Amino acid sequence: MTQILKKIFAVFLLMAVTCCYSISAEAAKKRVAVLPLENVSGFSAENVADIMAEELTSALLNSQKYTVIERSQIATILREQGFQNVTSDPSSAVSVGNLTGAEYSIIGKVTLATVVQNQTNVFLDIADPWKGKVSVEIRFVDNATGEIVNMENTTFEGSKAGNNAAVCIHGACKDAAEKFLSELKKNIMGNIAEVGDKEVYIDLGSDSGLRKGDVLLVVRETDPITIAGKIVGMKTIDIGRVKVTEVNAEYSVCKIDKVEKGQSIRKGDVVKPKRS
Repeated sequence: MTQILKKIFAVFLLMAVTCCYSISAEAAKKRVAVLPLENVSGFSAENVADIMAEELTSALLNSQKYTVIERSQIATILREQGFQNVTSDPSSAVSVGNLTGAEYSIIGKVTLATVVQNQTNVFLDIADPWKGKVSVEIRFVDNATGEIVNMENTTFEGSKAGNNAAVCIHGACKDAAEKFLSELKKNIMGNIAEVGDKEVYIDLGSDSGLRKGDVLLVVRETDPITIAGKIVGMKTIDIGRVKVTEVNAEYSVCKIDKVEKGQSIRKGDVVKPKRS
């Protein structure tokens, strides 16, 4: 009987640990609000802006690295608070995002949407005689600072062949959304949480997509970059470089790889991917 009780206790303990880990991992996910996009493409056969927002939401959710705010909740806030022009106004996007509890907001506009005859298959009897193409400009806004996260690419194109306009547009939007997600993964940013003699601890965990061996640049934010009275970014100075040696659910350990002359790595410094 004692052995049976021990086995039962071990099973319950394993279940409890698994449950706690799941809750911790879920809590570590960044919360994102995908705000309504603007359609300036002139394409009216499909509601391409809504489709693009849906595909962005799906891409973020499928990555299992983000929690996405329900679109109905965003619509309620926009209606009740009377926000206008959130697409082109990062400050409004921040306000809406903060009201939803999101850490980041996505704003943008569809600049191109077309469905044309698939030229490569004009003379063939095929199932996909049409080809859709979309182009979308996306801004990823940090709701804590109001800054637009600096990404190498902000315009994403997608294409898809199909047998009707709806299939083509949905597929092209999905393709563009997945390209945005790939770019987002290259632009993860975090902070130094603790500094040791030869290693540092950063506030990015497994949910961020970090891997053992990744190299991160360490920079220090100085003065804000202001355009038309709005803060759109921060000036930075290079501090050094660290290499990821251990990745946990909510934090990672990095070996100090390089420190610039006259500098020292401090708690609060920013870490970001090293571009090849």
